[in-house]
Amino acid sequence: MARSRKAIIIHSPHSGRSAQLPESIAHLRQFGIDITTVISIADLDGHPLQGPSWREQGIDIVVAAGGDGLIGGVITHIAESGLPLGILPLGTSNDIARSIAIPQDIRQAAEVIANGQVIEIDIGVAHPAEQAPHLAGRAASKGSPTQIPLQKHGHFAHALTVGVNVQFAQLATNIATRQQYGSLTYPITAFEVLRNHKALDMQFSFEGLAIPSYHTTSSSTTPGISEEKVSLHCRTLLASVINAPIFGGAFQLAVPGAQVNDRLLDIVIVEDISAEHFNSLIEQLFNPLQKYAPTLATTDQQSSLLQKAELINLPGIHHLQAQGVMITTSVDPQDVTLDGEIRGQTPIYVRTADERLRVLAPQHAPGF
Repeated sequence: MARSRKAIIIHSPHSGRSAQLPESIAHLRQFGIDITTVISIADLDGHPLQGPSWREQGIDIVVAAGGDGLIGGVITHIAESGLPLGILPLGTSNDIARSIAIPQDIRQAAEVIANGQVIEIDIGVAHPAEQAPHLAGRAASKGSPTQIPLQKHGHFAHALTVGVNVQFAQLATNIATRQQYGSLTYPITAFEVLRNHKALDMQFSFEGLAIPSYHTTSSSTTPGISEEKVSLHCRTLLASVINAPIFGGAFQLAVPGAQVNDRLLDIVIVEDISAEHFNSLIEQLFNPLQKYAPTLATTDQQSSLLQKAELINLPGIHHLQAQGVMITTSVDPQDVTLDGEIRGQTPIYVRTADERLRVLAPQHAPGF
C-alpha cells in the first residue's frame, strides 16, 4: 500500500473565504491527504525559511489555503526547497490559482491537490525584499503592521507592483477597512486611490529585454533576447512586473502574451494619466483583440530597442517582456508589493528565479 502523503496547511484568517477552511481540510482528508499541521501565516513572520525544515520532517506537500498574498508568503519559504505547492483558493481574487486552471470549487481544488499533476512555473524574485508584515499579525488589526528586518530576497508568483497599486494594497488589506466595507472594499478603495493618486518619476533598467519575433531576422516564433541593458525613464502612475497573466478575479482579465512558464517577466508601466483615462486604457490593455505595435517614435539606439520591444500601441502605457529589471524612483525608498503584500522597497532589482516552483495543477492543464 502506498504511503499516505503528508501535508502542512498554511492559512490566513483574513482571506476572503477563510470560513471554508474546515470544509477544505475535510475534503483533503477524504482524498487521502494526511494533514500534519495547520498554522497561520502570521506564525511564520520573522522566522527563517521553513521549506528545508518541513522537508526534513517528511512533509510531501505544502498547501496554501488563501489568496494571492498568502501564496506569495508561502512560496518564499518553499521556492528553493523543491517541495510542491498545493493551492486551496480561499482568497478574494485567486488570480494565481486561475492562471494555472485550479478550480475555484473547494472540493475540486482539494482533489487537484490529491490527484493532480506536478507542473513547474516561473516565479519572480526581488532583491532586496522584506518579510511580509502579514495581516494576521497582531499589529495589523490596528492598521499599522510592524516592521520586519530585511531579508536577502523575496519571491512572488503573480506580480510585483510600485505606485498606486501599493496605495491600494495598503487600504484594501487593512482589516478595519475590510470590516467597514465588506465585499465593496476593492471598488471603494480603487476609487479612493485613483481620486488621490500621486505619480512618481521612475527609472527602469531592463536586462534580457525580449524583442518579438516579428522584429527579428530569425524564423523562430520565440522572441529574441537583447544582450544590451536598456533604460526607460518616465513619470509613472503604476508599474507592475507580472508573472501570472490573470487579473481581476472572476473577471479573468488576461495580460496579452503573458505566460507562467516562458522564463520572462511582463512589465507593464502606466504613465501619469488622468483618472478618467486610466480605466479606459486598462480595459484596452486587457483586450485580447488589441493589436500589438511599438509606441515609441525616437531614433537613438536605446529607444530603437525599446520601440522594437513594445508589445502594445496605447499612448501612456508600455508593455515589455524581460528577464529582469531594476526599478528606482526619484524619492526612494518607496514601498513595493509582492503578490499584493507590502514586502519590499525601492530601489529594487527583479528577475526570474533560477529555480521554478513545483505546483499541483489539474491533469492536462492548458499550456503544460
